[in-house]
Amino acid sequence: MSLPFSFIGKWNYTNPATPVAVNIPMTDRPDWVIIKDLTNWGDTTAVSPIQAEWFSGMAQGSFIGLAQTVTTDALTSVAGTANGFTFIDQSHPPTFPKVAITAINGTTGVVATASTAGLSIGDYVRLINVTGALELSNTLYAITAITTNTSITLGMLATAVTAGLVVANGTTGFYQKVYPGFMYPKLSPVLYITQATQAVVYFARPHDYTPGELVDFQIPTPYGMIQLSNLTKKGGHSALGNDPSGAARVLSVVNTALVSSITIDVDTTGFTAFVYPTSALFAGGASPAVCFPAGSGIVPLNGSPTLPQSPPGTNLLDAFDNHAQYVMNLGTSVVGAANANMVVMAFKADFNNAITNA
Repeated sequence: MSLPFSFIGKWNYTNPATPVAVNIPMTDRPDWVIIKDLTNWGDTTAVSPIQAEWFSGMAQGSFIGLAQTVTTDALTSVAGTANGFTFIDQSHPPTFPKVAITAINGTTGVVATASTAGLSIGDYVRLINVTGALELSNTLYAITAITTNTSITLGMLATAVTAGLVVANGTTGFYQKVYPGFMYPKLSPVLYITQATQAVVYFARPHDYTPGELVDFQIPTPYGMIQLSNLTKKGGHSALGNDPSGAARVLSVVNTALVSSITIDVDTTGFTAFVYPTSALFAGGASPAVCFPAGSGIVPLNGSPTLPQSPPGTNLLDAFDNHAQYVMNLGTSVVGAANANMVVMAFKADFNNAITNA
């Protein structure tokens, strides 16, 4: 009697003009994942692969599949060992080795390195022991561009610099690819905070804050703007609902390719300016400035600091939700062609065992 696969789920997505890696959420550990290009299948567009598959027991990052030739729409077999399918258990994320860097431009966020193997746009990297710019170390940054075996770009760092952040250039050090943990409430290292009637807080990677959510901060003394620390203990600053906790309310959020920020209902014009400590201060073990969830709150009306959403609503999508799950990462070798509509299906084997054919 044959034993079938159990169907985990089906997903569709459409690639942008420049495809990037995609994370597919899973409710179970898959034993078979298949992805197919619905846009280009059967025409005379050369696509490799136009279909890709992964089975449990295959190496992380590997794939097998079919490529479509340009003139005859014939299919040929293909296989790869990098940037394919990578299964991630977010409660126990994988670890990756350190890779040497040779320079970092603190203005543009460009990090020079001889190896970009295994990296995709959207991946997170931590900088480690960057000579001359230790203040850039230990924060997780999102990769926004890659020049193969030449450099990676940390575009959100560059955006914070444009907003007013000042950091030094660095020379040698390391980067390390990281899958962030999912312990909640989650800390978000802060790159920069503006002095404004509604302060804008910039981050180094995409955040999961939502309008109406309450947040608080820990700003060590070397960063200035210590007035923003421990708002929850201070109480009573918020105009929208006169929140007794004093935590900052998120009025609006931005998560784009180059910008990760929130606007909060705190007037920081009279606060000490936010500055990044120097590399010398970090050599003594400086702590990062962080933002973290402080509770659910009333959703504001179109970013208003005083008017609630009508009808009033409480934020139920805040960052206290635990989103840890199984994920299949589709790397750039399998994610599909530019602008293509892709379909993904995942299955779990009812019986899975290795045999020896001796």
